[in-house]
Amino acid sequence: MIEINEVDITFNQAQRQSRISFYMTCTGEEAAGVASAAALKDVDLIFPQYREAGALLWRGYTIDEMANQLTGNKYDPGKGKQMPVHYGSKALNYVTVSSPLATQIPQASGSGY
Repeated sequence: MIEINEVDITFNQAQRQSRISFYMTCTGEEAAGVASAAALKDVDLIFPQYREAGALLWRGYTIDEMANQLTGNKYDPGKGKQMPVHYGSKALNYVTVSSPLATQIPQASGSGY
């Protein structure tokens, strides 16, 4: 939870300085993302919203990978085709973030079904 808080401070400052275009913090929601990920098995899919990057860090995503996604550079697994903060990792069973809130509910329900 401390790690995502520090990451948020750094990336939010970068956004305020116009070094990245878009960033959403997890401030106040750190425990929800990290604890829910900790309760799952690694094979379980996570259908996140954009304020749950702590769950992604819990799963093993690196800060460098986050920076690559935020900047859409050549190391970004999504090749810059996603908005910043719309992380996803097939290897970590973390489904790419969807912008509209609550779209994760039917996605997760369908996956479970």
